[in-house]
Amino acid sequence: MRPTRLGLVVALMLVAAACGDDSSDTLPLGSTTSTAAVTTIPVTSTTAATTTTAAATTTTAAPTTTTLPALPPIQFLPDGIGFADFGDDPDSVIGNATGLFGEPSGDTGWLAGGFGDYGVCPGDFFRQVTFLDGKLMLMFSDIDYFLAGGIDNFIHYSYSGAAPITAGPPTSIDVGTTVAQATAIWPGATLEGGDPLYGEVFYFDPGPGYEYLFARLTGTAPGDTIEYVAGGVGCGE
Repeated sequence: MRPTRLGLVVALMLVAAACGDDSSDTLPLGSTTSTAAVTTIPVTSTTAATTTTAAATTTTAAPTTTTLPALPPIQFLPDGIGFADFGDDPDSVIGNATGLFGEPSGDTGWLAGGFGDYGVCPGDFFRQVTFLDGKLMLMFSDIDYFLAGGIDNFIHYSYSGAAPITAGPPTSIDVGTTVAQATAIWPGATLEGGDPLYGEVFYFDPGPGYEYLFARLTGTAPGDTIEYVAGGVGCGE
């Protein structure tokens, strides 16, 4: 029997339906593929600022200590007073004395030499500076005893305190030193009693020049003592 036209149509439709059940992903020709646009968002990274504060450093310098040379010892000598020699300049002598005894207790300033309130004083000008409440006197002049004339310099000292200010014998005579001790230090010294101005005295004159050591005594016996001492040449009566 020959198939009819209707049967062919039905057969074709069944084939088409079978093809429609295919699970293939193949797109039919002429179809369009859409691609989704990708947007990139810039990322901003923020780093917190770091502040470093250095601790302040304080440096304290060690104190500077200046050690001055020790002053020479005080000695009553024919040519000076231990911490100063006759002929030394006034400023250095007064400076040394101030270091030992403190500020001066008196200062005449520069006075005209010759006859005056202090007796007959040497040079065109002289000056007396005192320490220890006037008990120690240092004298300066421009006389030519130890330097050429016209140069201010140290020429004389005297001490009349009640207590010694030196180390005493055997390196120096002082107030309270006995006659026996004084003559042992200065074997060539002279003792005299009845001096018209000073009474009993001790003095040592080393020779030509103006070096001179003098002391007023309580007496001339070995046990008598010194009560006033002087050196060099000062004002006279």
